[in-house]
Amino acid sequence: MYDKYGEEGLRDGPQAQGFNDIFDIFGMGGRREQREAGPKKVKPTAVQLEVTLEDLYNGKETEVPIERHRICAKCNGVGGSDPKAVQTCKGCKGKGMRTVMMQLGPGMYSQRTGPCDECGGKGESIDPAKMCKDCKGKKIKKEAKKIAVEVDKGAPNGEKYVKHGEGDEIPEAEAGDVIVVIAEKKHKTFKRKGADLEMDKEITLFEALTGLDFVLTHLDGRKIRIRNTPGDVIKPESKFTCEGLGMPFHKRTYSFGNLIINFKIKFPTTIDAKSSKLLQEALGGAVASAGAAKTTPKASTADSGDVAETCELKAFKEEHRNTDHRGGDRDHHHESDEEDDEDGHGHGQRVGCQAQ
Repeated sequence: MYDKYGEEGLRDGPQAQGFNDIFDIFGMGGRREQREAGPKKVKPTAVQLEVTLEDLYNGKETEVPIERHRICAKCNGVGGSDPKAVQTCKGCKGKGMRTVMMQLGPGMYSQRTGPCDECGGKGESIDPAKMCKDCKGKKIKKEAKKIAVEVDKGAPNGEKYVKHGEGDEIPEAEAGDVIVVIAEKKHKTFKRKGADLEMDKEITLFEALTGLDFVLTHLDGRKIRIRNTPGDVIKPESKFTCEGLGMPFHKRTYSFGNLIINFKIKFPTTIDAKSSKLLQEALGGAVASAGAAKTTPKASTADSGDVAETCELKAFKEEHRNTDHRGGDRDHHHESDEEDDEDGHGHGQRVGCQAQ
């Protein structure tokens, strides 16, 4: 943009070049100047930062590489060896813009404002013999830098972090900002929805009928033992909730969303006659004894030495959802990140999981 429009292009953007607005066309440029009163500031630069779901769960300190224009250190933004090397353009009197009257017909004229032809819109010219060799008279140089960014726990996809004054820089204007935009990568196990996590889990028909017990590695590396209530049958496409095993609430990281598991049952393709008879006897007996006491849970296949917590599955209800990244319903999210319940705790307390 600098090569095409000069400093004005970086300061005001391309919309400031070419035709001015209706106030200038009708000779009311004063109103435009009044609207643009105040210190000039370079436009911000947006940078995308890709992060994993693990990063958003645990928080992360990282660096983002950027390229930016900064004032030349050798000439201190003058463009030449000394201030006298830079001369104000006589054609536009240093404004970089010229207004030209064009005759459209007898007694009809049109006013057009555009970049000065003599200085290329820069408003000045530099003596070639005294031109700065580092920036070649442009007053600014491109440089690379790494910007430190601290990603919050529970930050939503698209969260913005503003680094003031770390962007492009030109003489006689305030340096622009760098806006770091969070881009969440797709996870192989979990899908994030607000402050909740969802996952699909395929189980066998045997597990669906007799109970399941498995270990899940969470986003912080903890081993979580997941099991259902003994005697409960898991139906195809059913959902169950692990309370408190979702994402930390943004800005209230002591509270967590829920983990919602969608169970898919893998049925056998064939059953031999002997197995069929055994199943008929077993399931017939189960139907006859419906409502009887719960069965004894089967032995766990999980290595209890590695398990950090145990979560008992609960039948899913819509009220378990935390569609907002700060917890609760997105349409009725908390008015303040510091809002607490009457008992002094935030919404979405971690319940239902036991430490080993």
